[in-house]
Amino acid sequence: MTPRSEAALLGLGRMGQAVAERLLDSGHRLTVWNRSPEASARLSHRGARPVVAPGDVWSEAPIAITFLADDNAVEMVCLEPEGLLTAPHPGRILVEMSTISAECSARIAARAIQSGVRYLRAPVSGNPSVVRAGNLSIIVSGDRRTYEDALPLLSAIGPKIFHVGETEEARIVKLALNAMIAGTMGLLAEAIVLSEAFGLDRRQFLEVVQGSAIGSPFVGYKMQPLIDRDYTATFSTTGMAKDLGLTLDAAATALVSLPVTALVSDQLRLAETLGLGELDMLTLLPVLQDRAGRPTDVPGVGRLGTSTSDAVRAPR
Repeated sequence: MTPRSEAALLGLGRMGQAVAERLLDSGHRLTVWNRSPEASARLSHRGARPVVAPGDVWSEAPIAITFLADDNAVEMVCLEPEGLLTAPHPGRILVEMSTISAECSARIAARAIQSGVRYLRAPVSGNPSVVRAGNLSIIVSGDRRTYEDALPLLSAIGPKIFHVGETEEARIVKLALNAMIAGTMGLLAEAIVLSEAFGLDRRQFLEVVQGSAIGSPFVGYKMQPLIDRDYTATFSTTGMAKDLGLTLDAAATALVSLPVTALVSDQLRLAETLGLGELDMLTLLPVLQDRAGRPTDVPGVGRLGTSTSDAVRAPR
């Protein structure tokens, strides 16, 4: 695999769109598939070639990337009729970048073997703006030779690439990272509620946080949206709730207790029931504000009682 090679991308949601743009910008010739063809059509204006069925990509490219919503979407694209793995495709490479369960990934791996397709698990850490900035982290597991063959393409997507094992290790690393991100957001929400209860200015408080030992790239990414009360999703409440569900399922399989993750998961599910699922996972903050009886950043939480389904940026 060399620069300006043929590649395919299946799944053009927020993350898939950003990855497609990055591959096109780096000079790769790209074939695309999406369940809703409008997203493929938009990329065709930049030179991407849409196909009708997932399995059609193999006639155009020796390596295919999937970036899909969940286990069901991955199994549909890979295993249903006209899917990626429903016919023999010896020597092709499938790079599966979605956040899915290790159990689903293992089913894909077994079918890939039957189809002669070489399989890499490659979930990522980052959001679309991180992809576009060229700072994405990619966690990979699978056959080492296959990883090396795919490395030039992966490097075009993101610079920080970690090969962590031969089977489903990348799936567990990804879930563990998301548990840490969600936990950090939960603590940050608590810290803001506490500081504002004592009259501190949010901007000033967050500047102190970022300049302290607890400061991090994640806190840096979230500072301005928190200051602006901007809940436009880079990682939706529903998406993180889904991922924490996978994390807790994995923990149960391993007989491991994750009490902090379970608590944050409950808070995210509560935010969903309040109609905040499509907003950023920053919604952990208005849920806590409401519990404290304080004005919330997002209209319509809890006792306020108005619809939040269209709320993205609350009034300052």
